Amino acid sequence: MLLEKPWGSIKAYALNQPCTVKLITVEAGQETSLHYHKLRDDMWIILDDGIEVTIGERVFLPGEGEEFMVPAMGMHKLRSLGKRGRVLEIDIGFTSEDDNYRITDVYGRKLEEKDEQGL
Repeated sequence: MLLEKPWGSIKAYALNQPCTVKLITVEAGQETSLHYHKLRDDMWIILDDGIEVTIGERVFLPGEGEEFMVPAMGMHKLRSLGKRGRVLEIDIGFTSEDDNYRITDVYGRKLEEKDEQGL
């Protein structure tokens, strides 16, 4: 929702919904796992240049201020292309670390076992 005011504007990202707001910092040259969530959508607002965004099969090289929606069940990943980068994340729905299902992970953490449908 965008509400114009004489002095500027208000951009509401979550209105009357359960949501969590997070600041994600990806250290220089690091990346998150490729993962998905079953119980929430994520909205990302890129705060720094130099972050590569993967959503599904698509890879983006966004600039500061660009926004992305990641639907529930949508695979996604963030990667720093050199320097530390930050992303504002707004989770819409139920937020829990138990709702992380990793597909790939460079740090050797437990991966999600695929079911008969390949998910």
